[in-house]
Amino acid sequence: MVAMQTRTEIDAMLARLEARLRELMAQTPHDAVLDAFSDEAAPLIEQVPEEHDAYVQERVHRMLVGAGLIPDESPTG
Repeated sequence: MVAMQTRTEIDAMLARLEARLRELMAQTPHDAVLDAFSDEAAPLIEQVPEEHDAYVQERVHRMLVGAGLIPDESPTG
């Protein structure tokens, strides 16, 4: 996979990842979803340019909180 360079490319990958999370929630036992999602998110997280890292981390965190897979431990949560 080629490293993403633009915010548009990153947003497209995040949208696909969010759709995939919904699929995993529907098809995978609840206790296995987080591990399966982590495996699928790893390429995006590992390849994102440094200047977009915090943005991607926050978006992935929000996905997981929204799916009820992790507690919201953010200062505003």
